[in-house]
Amino acid sequence: MLSLPIRSPAGDVTAVHAYDVAVTDTLKSYPTLNFSFIANEDNEVAEKMIAPRAIITDPTTGQQYRIATSNPVPTNKYRVYAVTTIHIAHDLHDLYLDNTITGSQSLKACCDFLVSGSKFSYSIDGNVSDHDFGSDTLGNAHGDDVLSSIAEAFGIEFWFDNTTIHLATKIGKDNSFVFIDKVNASKIQVSEDYTTIETAIKGTGKEIEQDNTGGDSGGSGAVASFARQYAGVPYVYGGSSPSGWDCSGFVAYVYNHFGIPMHQPTTYEEYQGQVVGPPYQEGDMLFWGSRGSTYHVALALDSNTLEMAANEERGTVIQAINAWPPAFGVRNAQMTAKVQGSSDSDSSDDSSTTDTTDQPPQYTCQGEYDSPMADDKKWGKIWADPFTSDTITDENALKDAMKAQLHDYPDIQYTMDWVSFKNNLSGINNEIAIGNNGWLRDRFGIDVNVRIQSFTQYKDPTTTQTDTITFGNKIFGPDEWSNRDSAARTAIHSGNGSSGSKSHEINPPVTADDIPTNGVQLRSPNGKVYTLTAGDDGKLKLSTEEGEDTNGDKGQTTHS
Repeated sequence: MLSLPIRSPAGDVTAVHAYDVAVTDTLKSYPTLNFSFIANEDNEVAEKMIAPRAIITDPTTGQQYRIATSNPVPTNKYRVYAVTTIHIAHDLHDLYLDNTITGSQSLKACCDFLVSGSKFSYSIDGNVSDHDFGSDTLGNAHGDDVLSSIAEAFGIEFWFDNTTIHLATKIGKDNSFVFIDKVNASKIQVSEDYTTIETAIKGTGKEIEQDNTGGDSGGSGAVASFARQYAGVPYVYGGSSPSGWDCSGFVAYVYNHFGIPMHQPTTYEEYQGQVVGPPYQEGDMLFWGSRGSTYHVALALDSNTLEMAANEERGTVIQAINAWPPAFGVRNAQMTAKVQGSSDSDSSDDSSTTDTTDQPPQYTCQGEYDSPMADDKKWGKIWADPFTSDTITDENALKDAMKAQLHDYPDIQYTMDWVSFKNNLSGINNEIAIGNNGWLRDRFGIDVNVRIQSFTQYKDPTTTQTDTITFGNKIFGPDEWSNRDSAARTAIHSGNGSSGSKSHEINPPVTADDIPTNGVQLRSPNGKVYTLTAGDDGKLKLSTEEGEDTNGDKGQTTHS
């Protein structure tokens, strides 16, 4: 039993003698406190105070909760109550903010707006950049909805100490635990969702603005149109044809096509005209290095875009000029005449009057990324929505962005007793706190970064219930969880479906002794490899080739 102080809205105070007192902390939600009690002589006064707006205090932490639901069940002699309470911070819902704010705002200004004139206060952990709401407004809503809007706008998380709101960029610690599926864990529930798996993705970088009027250059677009068709041609050192060329070979090929004599190397090409600086125009040759000793050349397609034979890895690419600004440009008089539509332009080139309005978009970079799981022997190609960026102009950066975007692992959630979780690997004590990040090696052998989502603690020492912890990379709703668990249990015990059939035999899990603790390697989705070791203090340590990962606290971890 545990004596829980209870206070009525009128200020009357007593205590309810309760059992199975459980506090559940959940990430991005209000804590709850649940308990049961028998309405006998010891709880006669308390029973009358179980009413709306009554406050229950957790004597172990001092946190206050309001009664939300009460379910009395009659027995032979006394009623047995099951009571649910929600943290006092939920009183934010009682506030209604009629006013609004908009434009660029600091987190402090938004929090001041939220708590003004109320019993609430706030504390901000760390520095958070301002947010521009643009044409949107903050306010004209209940206080809890305003808090959620603030958290979404600034990308922050929050927790409560009674009526004090604590805000941080992230709650919890990184690399605080490791769990390996089927390793000596009891009372475990598993939920897996495969509907969100993606193993392949295509992406495009910043779109190149196509100018059908010639823009600043005043040209027809003929040269640019001709050059664009060769994007993707391989880079071959010393090459000078569409089967493969280097930087000077590509530029020379375009010039020669339009009847302008040009040949390699770059140190020849840089003297075939007048030196110019930005803004550049269609047909200009762009150089890197000092004149007389340049090491690279490209062709300007317009004032914003260039095309070049970059290197063996990238080949011939189109990208923004400002992505890698040249040292100088060279403007050739014959080429200027061509792009201006002079009568002596190459008659074989009928694209001089091309209207780019109906042409497909051109991008500074584009590509495709396949996860290692895209192999047919694994999961095969499951296409994600295409990725686009209006800022990326580099192929390597685009690949990294696509890799981060891909969801090539199941969404999972584990619930288990916290003792087994804490000690699931011999010699290592996992750190348990809401928001902590760690690693899960799932039953497919895939290393997934997971987070502690919920932690339920039973406060009365005589309870037969077990503290539980929920962690994973997805939060499933209670109804979905219940349905999945029920279906799983039915499947396990149904045998072949015939009446009286035997249950499936389940092999016992391997134990911690079956798995080497030191040297276990975990591979993150971005390919980074961590090596697991246990320190002299028994705490988990994850190290990389660069050394120990020392990622520490990212904010407060618990309010207790």
